[in-house]
Amino acid sequence: MTAKQQQTLDTKKHTGVDQQAEDPLAAIKLMRLQQLAVCKLKTAAEMQAMQEKKQAFKEQKN
Repeated sequence: MTAKQQQTLDTKKHTGVDQQAEDPLAAIKLMRLQQLAVCKLKTAAEMQAMQEKKQAFKEQKN
């Protein structure tokens, strides 16, 4: 097995791709977890932007 094939297999195990075909609830759970991960990333990016804006405003005042 090549390294790429092993990586693909590991990814499938980690994400539950194989379970999706067998268990519709697992597929829904995986989808919701992926949506949550995206939401967390967006929120973190928005918080970082707000912190940077706040810092720039403070620097501008001084």
